[in-house]
Amino acid sequence: MLVNAKQSCVLTIKVEDMEKALQFYTKVLDFEVSKHYGENIVSLVHNEIPIVLEKCDEATSAGGQKVLLGILSDNLDEDVNRLREKGAKILFDESMPCPPGRYNMIEDPFGNQLELVEFSNFQ
Repeated sequence: MLVNAKQSCVLTIKVEDMEKALQFYTKVLDFEVSKHYGENIVSLVHNEIPIVLEKCDEATSAGGQKVLLGILSDNLDEDVNRLREKGAKILFDESMPCPPGRYNMIEDPFGNQLELVEFSNFQ
């Protein structure tokens, strides 16, 4: 288990057309929009793990991973360093900013990406 990870914290769904995605998730599945983070990221109301729709281009989504699991980290730098020492493939040299704080990505042996998220903007 990660040093400071406690739980899964977000599920991101990559979509090519945000309008079409919102139509499906709100009208068909009855989710409600929680918050818009600009034009490309929308959070949906969900009681357990937040569901985020993120717009991506066709080239990014073609044959690629479209659902991304986010794992909560209380200390992203420590967790990234520990995972790097254990041989995990870390995708970014430096953790990146995101609406709730910072994140980095790791890749499992099969090419699936997992997002490590630190909610520093909510503390």
